[in-house]
This record gives sequence, structure tokens and C-alpha cells, in this order.
Amino acid sequence: MTSQLNKIEDYWNQRSFGYSLDNQEELLHDQEKWIELINRYLKINKGMKVLDLGCGPGFFSVMLTNLGCQVIGIDYSDKMLEEARNNARKFKANVEFQKMDVQDLAFQDEIFDLIITRNVTWNLEKPVQAYQEMVRVLKKQGHLLNIDGNHYYHYQDQDYNRAGHSDHQHMEGIDVSIIDNIAKELKLSYVLRPQYDIEILKEIGFQQIGSEILSKEKTKEGKELIRQFLIHAIK
Repeated sequence: MTSQLNKIEDYWNQRSFGYSLDNQEELLHDQEKWIELINRYLKINKGMKVLDLGCGPGFFSVMLTNLGCQVIGIDYSDKMLEEARNNARKFKANVEFQKMDVQDLAFQDEIFDLIITRNVTWNLEKPVQAYQEMVRVLKKQGHLLNIDGNHYYHYQDQDYNRAGHSDHQHMEGIDVSIIDNIAKELKLSYVLRPQYDIEILKEIGFQQIGSEILSKEKTKEGKELIRQFLIHAIK
């Protein structure tokens, strides 16, 4: 029987080429806004040890390496890692990439200054376990930056419904019903974030935790819908 993790891997293998095109466009045009965002929470320093968790085609890995950080990018999708290595070569970034389950990190304790992750935690079977692994591998006073969204909260609250995967330009004809069906089985589709995550991070030992809403909208009735958020936590 195929595990949920393997189903998720298979979907992102299919999505890798189109997602890589999105990342290449970001690397060409959008780096400055992301550098500014990160620097609001911590200063990017040369030599900083960074884990790009669920790196996909390598956007943060490439960007932060070219700013002088020592970056390891991990992902469970072989095709995403292949695209990440191609993008690192294209943008002249010497990044180490490894295949790894973010819920079971193969690193020693307390070795990273920063963990950065984007659009990853929503599609984890065991998000609490993943957060426990993150706090374990962060150094004391290390930072976590998690950019994510309430992508499938419409399964819990119909006000969050909208026309699907419009944030991505290069879907390349992929059958998105695959990930839609997977998301029906995932915990984070049914809790409102970032508040849920903040409570978990408090419980597992992060010392300072804050959040920022990066994208929101209002219904006709005035209800605020949180689309994209950033969580910043310090161990």
C-alpha cells in the first residue's frame, strides 16, 4: 500500500518542472523583496548555517548561498532536487542538496542558525513532529522562518473557498485533484493558521514566537481571510 508520504512525493515529482519555472522567475525578478523580508527578522550574515527545509527547486537555497550563507537544501522529491541542482548551476550557487523527510531530519542537534521553509508545512502528515525536529536541529538562539498559508482551509470553512492553484503560473497540465484529495487527509487543512502553529511552537520549546500576515482578503460580510503568513520563532 502506498504511503501518504509517497503519494505526496509523487505529486511533487510531477509538479517539479513547472514549479522550477516559477522559482527561476523569482530568482530573476523577486529576490530583493524576499531579502528585505528575511532581514526584518534577522540579519543575513555570511557564513550563517541555513537549512532550506522542503527546498523544492531551490529558490531560497540559491539566493541565500549567493549571499554568503552555508546552505543545505532538503526535499523528499527526487525531481524537485534535480531541478534545484539545475537551478544552482544556472545561478552559480554551490549548494548541498539532500533527499530527506522533513519530519525525520538526519542531522545532529543544534547545528543551524536559520531554518527557512515556504509552502511546506501545510502538506505534512506529522506537522508537530516536523516542528519538533526543527527545534532540535536549531542552535540556541537559532531562528525559524516559516512562510505558509491556509491553502486548504476551505475544507473546514467554506468562506476560504476560491479557484484553486492560481498562485502558480506554470501548472503544466498537472492534475491538481491529486493534491486536493491528499489535502483532505491532512491535519493542517482543518485548523486556522498561524495561530495553531504558534501554540505548537510554544509547547515544544521555542522562546520567542511571532507572526505576520503577508496576504489577506475580506468577504463581502467583512470576515478577514488569512491567505499567506509568516511565522518567526527563536529557540
